[in-house]
Amino acid sequence: MRRPALRYRVSVAATIGLAIVWMLLWGELTLGAAVWGLLMALLIQVLFPLPDVPELESFRPLGFLRLVLVTLSGLAVSSFQVAAKVLAFWRPTQNAIIHVDLRSRSAFITAITAELTTLVPGSVAIDAGEGWLLVHVFDASTPLAVERARAKVLSTEATALRAFGTREDRALLEVD
Repeated sequence: MRRPALRYRVSVAATIGLAIVWMLLWGELTLGAAVWGLLMALLIQVLFPLPDVPELESFRPLGFLRLVLVTLSGLAVSSFQVAAKVLAFWRPTQNAIIHVDLRSRSAFITAITAELTTLVPGSVAIDAGEGWLLVHVFDASTPLAVERARAKVLSTEATALRAFGTREDRALLEVD
């Protein structure tokens, strides 16, 4: 296995991110902590190179910000919805496992979609494949609720595609 050249193994964004984590772990925002953080970040990247992830090359900050905001609002809304359904014990909920065909075949986008789907209360991604997810849905009492859950997963995927998707992946959103 041939290792990539050093310039491909060291990322400016990863270096800055790791240095910030170093300073947070030490609890100091000093010049010395920053220098040591940068040195440790470079050492980590050289000793433990990450694989090439093409989707990270098409990272869009505004799309990522939208992804964070949509996820946070989904957390808030879904938490109250799930709590209301749990507290309404006289109306039993019906759970289901649904198959969702995703637009993208990217393993990276599928993984992000599965993680965000699981993060938001009311659904858990239990299996994933090339372009599909199996999702456990908390409320599947009607066919409309099942379709809403499927649409929510596809909306999560669309948000992830806008943040990380390649040009070809984003073109899939325009087809719908």
